Amino acid sequence: MRTTRTKLSRVALILLLAAGIVAAASGLLEVPIQKVGLGQVSAANDDYLRRSLDKAVTGFLVLSGIKTGLAVIEGSEVGIGFNLELGDIVQSVYDYVDIAWKTALAGGTVILLTRLALKAVGLVDHWCLAFALLAVSMMLMARWFLSERSRLYRILRETTFFTVVFTCVFYLVFPFAIAGAAFLSEKITDPLIAESHRSFENIKDEFTIEQISRRLFPEEVKKDEGWFSGFDVKKKLEKTGEHVKKQTEYFKEKSKSIAVWTLQLIAGYLFDSIVFPVTFFILLFVVTKAALLYMFEERKQQSLKQDVAALVEGLETSLRQKEGRRPLRLKMLRRFRRLRR
Repeated sequence: MRTTRTKLSRVALILLLAAGIVAAASGLLEVPIQKVGLGQVSAANDDYLRRSLDKAVTGFLVLSGIKTGLAVIEGSEVGIGFNLELGDIVQSVYDYVDIAWKTALAGGTVILLTRLALKAVGLVDHWCLAFALLAVSMMLMARWFLSERSRLYRILRETTFFTVVFTCVFYLVFPFAIAGAAFLSEKITDPLIAESHRSFENIKDEFTIEQISRRLFPEEVKKDEGWFSGFDVKKKLEKTGEHVKKQTEYFKEKSKSIAVWTLQLIAGYLFDSIVFPVTFFILLFVVTKAALLYMFEERKQQSLKQDVAALVEGLETSLRQKEGRRPLRLKMLRRFRRLRR
């Protein structure tokens, strides 16, 4: 009676898993999963990544404007009894702005890739869940109804372990890693990045082409010189050579502040885009894998040990059989020699 009930319960569980496979593949299981709380985590992650991308794009555009103005001046050259490259004056400022520009570009790219990865995970996660349920059902059937085929069961168990871990990564590890990174970013790095963006925003008007030209050439442009005279760098520098030397100190002093803002951007985007997400991902993955190993009772390492032990046992048996045949061969050889004599 108990055996019959056990068989019926096993069959019922297999049928329940089959229904779960169909529901997961069709997306019906996504509704209760999202209501459990994963939907809120996904929405919070998407909102965080969207806001971070908007900030990165805004900062990138500001830095692009500053870089453009400095690039025009850097490529200019005039002479007032000696050749003076204007790039020598703004070189240090341009270098720091260029690094900050590349940092904002890289940070925005990583944030966009992360957002796209989350969307891609949302498209395939239910298929991974269906495949994991299928692997679990096949493993249970091999254990309950094909108990004599232990090797098949071990293979299915290892496959099931892999698929379940993969599914947990999609549903738990990846989303919560982004959520943890967002929490730390809001508390630690977001103020640094926001401060750097505000600082660059405040000085963007000082590094436009017109403003840099006014600082280097303070003389007023005559009305009859035409619109192109605003870019007549050579004529202005010939009139204000001494003023150019004074402005060199201004750019050197400004480069110190820009260096600090650039370092803040680098540190902020480095931690936001790499350190925080990767750290949370590794921690959650290790915890999830350890929990699944505990639930699966038999470890994958044990399966490997069993296979190695079976191989060693087979070799030992083969050697014993060969050693057992040696005396028989010696006896037959001796008898043959006696007959020849």
